Amino acid sequence: MVKKRKAFKVLAVPVLCAMLLGNTVPAYALNANGMIAEVTTTTAALNELKAAVAEAKKLNLKDYPAEYSSQVKHALARIHNLNPNSAVYKINQTRLQLRVAIDSLTIDLQKSTIADMQAMVKEGKLSYERLVNMYLARIDLYNSHTVQLDAVASINPNALQLARQADAAVKADPSKAAGMFGIPVLIKDNIGTAAADGMPTTAGSIALANNYTADDSFVVTLLKESGAIILGKTNLSEFANFITRGMRNGYSTLEGQVLNPYLPGVLDVSGSSSGSGSAGAAALAAITIGTETSGSILSPSFRNSLVGLKPTVGLVSRSGIIPLSHSQDTAGPMGRSVEDVATLLTAMQGYDPDDIHINMGIDNEIIVDAAYLNAHTERYGDYLNKDGLKGKTLGVYSIPDKERQPDVYETFVKAIQVLENQGAKIVYASNGEGLSSELKAAPASKVLFYDFKQDIELYLKAQKNPIVASDNQTVITSLQDIIDYNKKHLNLLKYGQSILEEAVAYDMTPGSNDYQAYEEQRAADIEYSRKNGINYLLNKYSLDGLIGMNGATTGIAARAGYPSITVPAGYRTAEGSNGEPINLQFTGDAFTEEQLIQMGYAFEQATKARVAPGMAVKDRLKQLIDDAAAGNFTGPEYDAAVAVYKSNFATQQEVDKTGNALYYKLYLSWWPDFFKS
Repeated sequence: MVKKRKAFKVLAVPVLCAMLLGNTVPAYALNANGMIAEVTTTTAALNELKAAVAEAKKLNLKDYPAEYSSQVKHALARIHNLNPNSAVYKINQTRLQLRVAIDSLTIDLQKSTIADMQAMVKEGKLSYERLVNMYLARIDLYNSHTVQLDAVASINPNALQLARQADAAVKADPSKAAGMFGIPVLIKDNIGTAAADGMPTTAGSIALANNYTADDSFVVTLLKESGAIILGKTNLSEFANFITRGMRNGYSTLEGQVLNPYLPGVLDVSGSSSGSGSAGAAALAAITIGTETSGSILSPSFRNSLVGLKPTVGLVSRSGIIPLSHSQDTAGPMGRSVEDVATLLTAMQGYDPDDIHINMGIDNEIIVDAAYLNAHTERYGDYLNKDGLKGKTLGVYSIPDKERQPDVYETFVKAIQVLENQGAKIVYASNGEGLSSELKAAPASKVLFYDFKQDIELYLKAQKNPIVASDNQTVITSLQDIIDYNKKHLNLLKYGQSILEEAVAYDMTPGSNDYQAYEEQRAADIEYSRKNGINYLLNKYSLDGLIGMNGATTGIAARAGYPSITVPAGYRTAEGSNGEPINLQFTGDAFTEEQLIQMGYAFEQATKARVAPGMAVKDRLKQLIDDAAAGNFTGPEYDAAVAVYKSNFATQQEVDKTGNALYYKLYLSWWPDFFKS
């Protein structure tokens, strides 16, 4: 990955600008590898930038919508910000901003669906190789430069080669340009990929830094069979947020802190699929994959204003994924639209004989074997129906606190109105509260600890290739090995490992006290979440599903192993809320993903609530606002600057424009006599 670099070369500004903007600059071919490998010299960085400038100069920007052509003009103008001491890092950043702006003339990666991309490929307007290059540029810009999201942990060195192969296949048979074929996907860094792909599977742990698995996980095998391109892996909350207490969401010892693109460093990115959420929102891939035990797909999806679908446990294989709990674990899609999520889920589903299968039903009476699962697989794109809410009955699981979060409550009221306008019947408890008020509180459970102790040991022992830690020497074969290695590197372990140390102490030998407690607590989890929980409410009120804002139904659905989908509904407006995203969540019975997709799609199409993050660097604007406030400066320029600074959707172009206007007014007010003369 490209990181910050410091390399300097003195070059006069007029000469530099003439080189880049003059008519004598040669047209360099796009150096795709430069978006993956380090560009560490001034000469190389300038050559990359000159190539992008030459490409831009050939374009007739009048032929493109102003929304996109203005981005190219702005990116070209930013070249003048380069000074005689500009670092290679700064030159690269300027080049990447121009590269991304030029790419937007071809396709808006924030707004386009996978189907849109495939249509352009069929029409010859886009190639998979170009698409991969576009995402590599965005990763380089937003992950490692500007806002430095730290969402992407590793890049597949074979991605461009795979894209070229996909292009050749479509040239021979255009019908292949459909579904996930040739589409770049980022997957969470606990999902196994074969060593030949050149990406370790680390869970963000220094102890697993060199875990190059011999084989693909089953879900990756299915993705490759669909033709999808594994573009890379995303950072995560270490060990799927099961290493310690009090750790910040999105942090891993190996890869650092993931940031939320809507307000980097301020808004919670959530977890544990933090990088998948951040990268998805920033459009660093066509779509991303996360994993969930309890909230790790749904929560980072709503925190990053994405559609996230947590499938029924067992619909998507878990084998080859670093586990937390076989009772609750699942992988699932995280995308910018319900349509994309449906497309990816279709490619991910499938019976895996090597997976640990759990039964479904209110009393665990449904045996999920190959025949049952095959009967419940779908082409989920067939359920994208704008009238999908008509005739549905939905139960409100909980109601947002009107006093504590009036803006969330207001969004909830509007969402209910949309659902009703679309033909859905909404049901509350008899006392007017959410239906969760009718349920008994579930007893405390340590099932995740018990499962983790068993499952991680099985995973480690099953690996064919040795798992080597970050020192390139220590071989990891057990949970205790992980703990011991971390103890030797406590200076790196920012938050400790209290959960790992608790889990390793449990005796999971069949017949032991801990094992008996595990069986009793797992039975209670199922009883309270299914028989006396979700199924009780669904049956009592003849519901098609439960709804709630943000993560209202996450916990009970996780214990049940039932599916949920979360869909953008708006953004917070209350003072101090920082414009945090708000989603509406739907939860259903086991293997009702098609119905959730149908309802989620209808809600999405009726609201179209999602707005892409601006991901602008606002340091200069903040300094100007502070300078103005210190001098008691007021006026429309100041008000505009503050509004843009507070907006999570403001682009770099808008930030720079309002900043320049405020800068001019500020210095005009400070040096009036100078400007008069």
